[in-house]
Amino acid sequence: MIQSIAEGLAYGGLYTLLGLGFHLTYGVMRRIDLAYGTVVMASVYLAAMLANSLGLPWYAMVPLSVMIGVPLALLVAWIAFVLVRGDARFSMAATLGFWMAIEELLLQSPARGRGQPIDNPASQVVLSFAGLDLRLDHMVLFALGLLCALGLRRFLSKSQIGLAIRVSAFDSSTAALLGMSHRRTMLAATALAAVIGSCAGWAFGASQAGMDLHFGMWATLKGLVILSLAGSGSIAAVVFAGLALGVGERLATEMAGDGYRDLFVFALMFAMLSARSFLPGNDYGQKTA
Repeated sequence: MIQSIAEGLAYGGLYTLLGLGFHLTYGVMRRIDLAYGTVVMASVYLAAMLANSLGLPWYAMVPLSVMIGVPLALLVAWIAFVLVRGDARFSMAATLGFWMAIEELLLQSPARGRGQPIDNPASQVVLSFAGLDLRLDHMVLFALGLLCALGLRRFLSKSQIGLAIRVSAFDSSTAALLGMSHRRTMLAATALAAVIGSCAGWAFGASQAGMDLHFGMWATLKGLVILSLAGSGSIAAVVFAGLALGVGERLATEMAGDGYRDLFVFALMFAMLSARSFLPGNDYGQKTA
């Protein structure tokens, strides 16, 4: 049981990374971007395909993922949230269209949608502490998730750009009176979310030794679960939700088997959403903004 909890905390670091990107998109910018998980998947998938075809080392996939993910995320945001105006449901529908279009383009790519292997030398290193066996890459995932959470929290609360993002997302008119460009700050936030998502996607692919097209749907569902658990929208709540999800999944797998892991996650998400609908002040993201 203790071994399972330790492994769950390691995956919780990965879920924290993923949750931070969703928190920035849904909670801070208050955008319903259904294409976010697919954009993350495409950035890592294409980076792995290029690195494997060109014979690049495994660590080259990280900057490649960011270089692909940021322009792609900015393109989706520009079309879905700048060109498409009016009812927010129109923007949401546009991001859903991007989701399907990106997956279809990857199916028509030279790789034909086949999974792309990602080399991970750290997965072969197993460290033992007090009777626990932990993979080195899992320990790095845990530390990376916490460090990124601390860095994002400080960025949003202490930096001028972070303040501009929060003010602009909450009230664009107030931001304009303060001399803040709503469009520029939203583009900066979109780029930051893409960087975090690309790193999270690469971390997942490295831990699983590959990336396939299913990650887009997987990332979206996990992100929604984390958002439903986080509730208040604070970064501390996102960290807690990510760690709790990792531990809960690992314990469910240990007790009931792999086939019940996703069932546990979906049941948890629906239970939290149902319980939250009966609570007053259901205003995700308002405190953050």
